[in-house]
Amino acid sequence: MSLNFNEMKKYISLLIFTVLFLNKNLIFAQSINLFGVKGGVNLMEIRDKLNDDSVAKENKTGFYLGAFMEFRKSVNFSIQAEINYSGTNNKTNDQIGLLHIPVLFKYKVANKVEIYGGPESQFLLSVSRTDIKNKQYKKFILAADLGVGFLITEELTLDARYNLAVSNYMDFGPHRNKKLNFIQIGLAYKFDN
Repeated sequence: MSLNFNEMKKYISLLIFTVLFLNKNLIFAQSINLFGVKGGVNLMEIRDKLNDDSVAKENKTGFYLGAFMEFRKSVNFSIQAEINYSGTNNKTNDQIGLLHIPVLFKYKVANKVEIYGGPESQFLLSVSRTDIKNKQYKKFILAADLGVGFLITEELTLDARYNLAVSNYMDFGPHRNKKLNFIQIGLAYKFDN
């Protein structure tokens, strides 16, 4: 899936409208808004589709850091918007820099356990020693997140998620592409209001 500049502008406008709309509804619903920071290990899988019958995989380790805003709708349901930076080595040991912007729908299933999922926009910021203006690189990547959080305390959460790429990171022509999938494991800290 490849998006041109106008399609990307429409998607970003829709994302901004959705966040503003949800924020307005959440404020009028007298929700509790919590700000927090997070960080941890980023396990990347590079799926290199060579042709219709063959896929090569390579795993790399890196880190992620970010901030989030959680909008509580009820005791058990909330919406969490995040902005995260991740850095990971790729096949040629170049550093890949990505900006992740997920919008997650969270549900508390038990006293100390919450599950969540939602869409994620990723923006390719850099690949060291490479010009990402090359048409093979996709600057906008669409993904989906699914995860679980274990509440250690009211403020501290152990977080684990799987990020599945919906669109390609690189395109080499028909039936040849690369996708980036992630497993992210880390800690999130919510500041008290």
